[in-house]
Amino acid sequence: MLPNVKIRPAEPGDFPAMASIRAGEWQSDAFWLDRIGGYLAGVHSPQHALAPRAAWVALRGDSVAGFVAGHLTRRFDCDGELQWINVAAGYRGKGIADQLLAVMLDWFRQHNAARVCVNVEPGSEIARRFYARHGAVPMGPHWMLWRNLPQMPVLFGP
Repeated sequence: MLPNVKIRPAEPGDFPAMASIRAGEWQSDAFWLDRIGGYLAGVHSPQHALAPRAAWVALRGDSVAGFVAGHLTRRFDCDGELQWINVAAGYRGKGIADQLLAVMLDWFRQHNAARVCVNVEPGSEIARRFYARHGAVPMGPHWMLWRNLPQMPVLFGP
């Protein structure tokens, strides 16, 4: 676990760093800056997304080490959808994703989202193991699901 990591709600000033983290895996900073800002403003919406959405950043000092975002939805008969969770390459494997997911799942619980889904690449075994470790189960080749989130403890560890 990385010491001195602070989790707080994302602010517009964080969007460039969040975009840069996403762009490290696909597309450009400009693409993700528009996408993240539009998503949080309600301009870019995934299918069946509802207005309530939230995002948090993990800060190490003044640097954004990672972030998470999600929204309420009606897609696939779910109540919530985890949109993104990303940790900068230099901070991976330190428990930051665990901390971010815990905050996001708590937000879903507070919004009475019992069924929460997440889109996961079929070949991404690291992501699939991460979500399964936190109680998600497969829901087809591209999706995983927390079936009854209010009844599930948030699990941490390898």
